[in-house]
Amino acid sequence: MTDTAWMADETTNADESVEDVETDMTDTEDNVEEAVAEPEHLDDEALDLGASDEDADSGKSKARTQAQSKGRDKTLIRRTVRKMLDVQGAEDDVRHVAASLLSKDEADVEGLVVTILTGDSRKTNQPMSDLEDLMEADAIEMSANATALGKDRLKALWSLLGDLGKAEGSLPAGIAPAAIQIAKIISKDVSDDDMLTLTAVADLMKKA
Repeated sequence: MTDTAWMADETTNADESVEDVETDMTDTEDNVEEAVAEPEHLDDEALDLGASDEDADSGKSKARTQAQSKGRDKTLIRRTVRKMLDVQGAEDDVRHVAASLLSKDEADVEGLVVTILTGDSRKTNQPMSDLEDLMEADAIEMSANATALGKDRLKALWSLLGDLGKAEGSLPAGIAPAAIQIAKIISKDVSDDDMLTLTAVADLMKKA
């Protein structure tokens, strides 16, 4: 074999080897692309599963919220009905005092119930609390303590005494004269039965 023929054979063999290597590289690249593509498909499935979990959690949250809302509605209905029965069954003098404290007509049962359940009980109960505090003091302390209440609270207390049938007419002008007059009425005219009436009024005006 001549040198030229030998060299031609070597060149042909080299070309075939290069082609084989290129083919192997192409196959390898295809395999790599498929391997890369498969995780993306798995990720999509994982995302779908995650979305399903989120939807399930959202559904549970909505159901829980609806159940809580229904529970609150039922509680409010029961409370309203119970208070309606309490107001309807209250003694006349108890309902009269409660209506006066709430600035409502005692015949307006529905209005009384709504005001009791939604109003500021601390404000409406203040005159009864003031009367109870003054009842615990002696005659001298009572006048001083009444004076400390101030004009507005003395007016409210005078109105309460009027509802109990203990005070008539207008409150004396001036804080000191008003306090002295109120102290006299409390020490002489307000009885234990009157305080029991106010206890019943306070119970009637409770929100629950």
